[in-house]
Amino acid sequence: MATDLFAEIVRDIQAPLDAWLSAHGAEPQQALGRPTRAGSGDLAMACHRYARAFKKAPQMIAVDLAKVAAEHPLVVEATPVAGFLNLRLDGAAVAARTLAWAMADDGALGRSDARAGQTVLVEYSSPNTNKPQHLGHCRNNILGSTVATLLEATGARVVRVNLINDRGIHICKSMVAYRHFGDGVTPESAGEKGDHLVGDFYVRFDKAFRAEHAAYLKAGGAIEDKDAYFNSDDSALGRETREMLQAWEQGDPEVRTLWSLMNGWCEAGFAQTYARMGVRFDQIYKESTTYLLGKDLVDEGREKGIFYAAGNGAMVFDLSRIGLEGEKAVLRSDGTSVYTTQDLGTAVARHAEHAFDRMIYVVGNEQDHHFKVLFGILEALRPELQGTLHHLSYGMVELPHGKMKSREGTVVDADDLMDGLHAAAAEAGRERWPDLDDGALAARAEAIGIGGLKFYLLNYAPQTTFTFDPEKSIDLKGETAAYCLYAYARATSILRKLGEADVGFEPDYTALGGEQPRAVLDAMLAFPGEVEAAARELKPSLVTKATHGLASAFATFYNNSDNRVLGAEPGAMAARAALVRATRRMLGGALALLGITPLEEM
Repeated sequence: MATDLFAEIVRDIQAPLDAWLSAHGAEPQQALGRPTRAGSGDLAMACHRYARAFKKAPQMIAVDLAKVAAEHPLVVEATPVAGFLNLRLDGAAVAARTLAWAMADDGALGRSDARAGQTVLVEYSSPNTNKPQHLGHCRNNILGSTVATLLEATGARVVRVNLINDRGIHICKSMVAYRHFGDGVTPESAGEKGDHLVGDFYVRFDKAFRAEHAAYLKAGGAIEDKDAYFNSDDSALGRETREMLQAWEQGDPEVRTLWSLMNGWCEAGFAQTYARMGVRFDQIYKESTTYLLGKDLVDEGREKGIFYAAGNGAMVFDLSRIGLEGEKAVLRSDGTSVYTTQDLGTAVARHAEHAFDRMIYVVGNEQDHHFKVLFGILEALRPELQGTLHHLSYGMVELPHGKMKSREGTVVDADDLMDGLHAAAAEAGRERWPDLDDGALAARAEAIGIGGLKFYLLNYAPQTTFTFDPEKSIDLKGETAAYCLYAYARATSILRKLGEADVGFEPDYTALGGEQPRAVLDAMLAFPGEVEAAARELKPSLVTKATHGLASAFATFYNNSDNRVLGAEPGAMAARAALVRATRRMLGGALALLGITPLEEM
């Protein structure tokens, strides 16, 4: 069972209002919703749009509708005010229904069948095998993984996809550096994760290349642009790297052996990072096996007039067909493919395999133009794909000291970041829980550290660029995972102390009529709608804010001695205990949607 109780209550109260409007010749348009003004009740509806149909003032229409609404058993007061219909509901009855629903219905955990029957592919991560993953990858991994979870929660069949970029000139840079400086080192002999070791050589290459370029300029060389210098015959390192890529494409055994060795190190390191981050995939593609995909599509498109030969011999697409300027090459003049060629072939192959209803690419906003072009070409080649392709574009994550640069070794590695958050959480925890044993402290610090990273990165709308603050991410105060984890642990503690003291007593739900318990109930009822909106808009920040909203309302509730559970009159105790149990279940479900491990104690 998965029900959105608030939506159900609204529909139930709305039905006789719509029936009355229809019977009097008006098309029902305005639904009940939360009032925008404090003190206006629990539900409200504007009647102004019906003035023309009834040829009456909105206030008079609200008066008529108030009479209809007052007949509903959940409505205890229906008030027409300035053309609005304001309704106050029976708080005890709503509380009883809400708490029963929260304890038994998976809809309270954000589950629904809104996307039942849909197949959605979500591609995320897509790392290069020349360096460890960094803070930017953390946002990509966590955003993609959470979007996939939300789509699954709302009924879709989701295929999580990773396309690892394991070939190309950037991979060869690490390989060339290993040839020059590796001296047979391995992750085991260096005592280092494989992806970190490979990344070290990527940085070594850049340092060596910069030194080479500086010496070239000092000797009177004229090519100041580093990229142009790299692609010239004047750069020995650039020439060696380009030759290595050509040898790889020709299947040179020695190059392929080194490539397999170093890629294996990097991918093993990635697997550890993913596991710690709680990120998984259903299918992993590699560019080394997909880079030739799409060439047949180019031939097909040429025959259909979608592609044509440019003056330089390259096969191109006229971007004016999709409202852009210029041309996009899909094959170079020498017949070799480009990234877009691969992406075309991969998309068509995935559709053939999965018959997806939607394909979501989680990629940073620096690739906005690429995806406009890619989708335009795909829709020209395969009109049936129109409307099924979506680029979930997200902003960059910056550090207090500026942008990250992999080549210069100034990135914050994902593993180092997680280690640092764990260490900071453990240090704070040792002061807070001095009697906690080391194993329990480590488990608690890991949940707070990794949970803090996830919540912080998800708490911004995807399009937002922001600065990551490690200290704030694990703060027990504010909009953080630690705050929500503490609320969950506090609920657990209350119930542990309560034991079975409330068993056998009939709950008195009028005890939940105060402002603070009602705020908790309102946050509960709002949660499924926020999950649905987050899945629809691909915006997990709606879930982090709804989770924090529930935790915050609950904290205000339990911090007020008037709402005590233990020691309260039996009926009130039973009702408040039910509220605590329901809050704990819903917080646990909310944290699960965000990939955050709840803590029983804090």
